[in-house]
Amino acid sequence: MKLQQAGFRIGLYGVEHPDPQLRAHILGIQQRCTSLGLDFRLKEFLGEYDGVMYGTFKYDGCVAAQLLRTCECRTTEIIVDSAGYLYKCHADLYAGRNTIAHILDADFNEDSIDEFRYCSCYGTCNPCDVKVKTNRFQIFGHTSVEIRNIG
Repeated sequence: MKLQQAGFRIGLYGVEHPDPQLRAHILGIQQRCTSLGLDFRLKEFLGEYDGVMYGTFKYDGCVAAQLLRTCECRTTEIIVDSAGYLYKCHADLYAGRNTIAHILDADFNEDSIDEFRYCSCYGTCNPCDVKVKTNRFQIFGHTSVEIRNIG
């Protein structure tokens, strides 16, 4: 409240968890924040809960698949680890695999990220990369990773 009174725009987010008790708790927090004049928004739950996969994903079988497939993909974002290595997706970043460049490489530029690259790990995509969401212009249908030629 002090930050908001000081002129900052405060935004809080909660996750629409499928567990009824957690969901009720989060909705209660949302009501309380709204009554205090705080912006509180809900984000879609991503992942598996009680044997059910939740989330709106652009590509079938891209998350938590039993069988890995191949594809070509590219990121619409620059994903950099703490050592300066770049990755085409968050799944590669978290697994520490398939670096595509380093920010200090002499030939590194923005165009070196914008190409489709072979991937043998389709099915282990990070939900945040393939979730259908709004882009920076608030247009729905964006994903952080584009995928083609799923084999």
